[in-house]
Amino acid sequence: MIKINYTRPAIINQYEKQREFIDAPERFTIVEATTKAGKTVGCIVWLYEEALQGKDGDNYWWVAPTYKICKIAFRRFKRYIQPKSLFVANETEMTITLITGAIIFFKSAEDPDGLYGEDVVAAVLDEATRMKELSWIAVFTTLSATEGKCKIIGNVKGIVNWAYRLAREAETGNKINWKYSKITADDAVRAGVLKQSVIDEARRTLPNGMFLELYYGIPFVNSSAKFAYAFDKSKHVGKCEVNYNYPIYLSFDFNKNPICCSVIQYYNETIFIPHVIKLDNSDIYKLCQFIKNKFTIPGHGYNSDMFIVNGDASGNNKSAMVKDNLNYFRIIKAELELSLSQMQQLASNPSIEENQVLVNAVLEHVKHCIDPDGAQPLIFDLEFAEMLPDGTLKKADRKDATQQLDPLDTYRYYANKNFRHFLKGHK
Repeated sequence: MIKINYTRPAIINQYEKQREFIDAPERFTIVEATTKAGKTVGCIVWLYEEALQGKDGDNYWWVAPTYKICKIAFRRFKRYIQPKSLFVANETEMTITLITGAIIFFKSAEDPDGLYGEDVVAAVLDEATRMKELSWIAVFTTLSATEGKCKIIGNVKGIVNWAYRLAREAETGNKINWKYSKITADDAVRAGVLKQSVIDEARRTLPNGMFLELYYGIPFVNSSAKFAYAFDKSKHVGKCEVNYNYPIYLSFDFNKNPICCSVIQYYNETIFIPHVIKLDNSDIYKLCQFIKNKFTIPGHGYNSDMFIVNGDASGNNKSAMVKDNLNYFRIIKAELELSLSQMQQLASNPSIEENQVLVNAVLEHVKHCIDPDGAQPLIFDLEFAEMLPDGTLKKADRKDATQQLDPLDTYRYYANKNFRHFLKGHK
């Protein structure tokens, strides 16, 4: 018999709301919690304690929507759990093997079919509202033979997802063997897990609906489908022209049909978008020539000093679609006669979900003037772009104008580069 010397971290015992869902005797627990309120740490402790009671060969799962999110939990587990002499971590397989022989697996839910087949003693479904329902069904089946327990945790995210539906059923208290728990920002502040100043900053920075959803678990119905739910034509649309006294941002998207570039300026605490350039069945060389022609001023010629370039980070990669297999941004730099300092594209694109928060925060908190004629394609996208339940944009059908979204992409890339600090309240 292996003797195990383990004591639950004191901070867990002091946090009543956290302890309530950790120690729930019900087989299934579903937790709706504000961001950064301790739900992940609480479930790390719970799953570890369950595994300590296991035997050689027992399987325990931590399941998250993506591999990246799984890896975050894996790293936090290794950092948080003490003493480290009780387990061995396998970095390649992302497993934790306890001295009892029980193994904790960290698994991605991206492929639901890959979750079938195993017998699992206990599981955590992390960020459940961002996970496919088929993945939940698969995990449920793995717990059947063992009658294993499961904790389902996440933020509230709209009302059109399986986790929200289950939470409402469990909340009634009538669902046998289910426990419902909720942790708000106020609970986290009282427990000393979050500072009130962080909540106040989030309230000032984020779209109000998104703030209430993330920090108080109040579902924001618009976030279930419409991507740019903060867009308001009466507030954001107005006549404007290029002001040559201020820098001109050129934000590129590199689809061939159409290839697209938005002309954006920021001054007087306002984002001005006088033009969206879309060229059907074209290429980057023709688009650059179009831009040079458009900004050649009679009597003054072409002045490249006014431009700052950003756009789709994939443009940093070499492409067979352009001459000499060059990347798009090198071509833009050469064709528009720009200096290296004018090339300000990001190295990678953030997730669509993160982008939705940022775009709507910018729409809500920054003045806009989007020209109704010159930038009509962007206005169209802001009105009709939709989110799918899996957190991606609905843009699979290029023949459907509401799913092309190239102008919206250029706006997203501009916001990523210039207003990313708005996400401080979200992370």
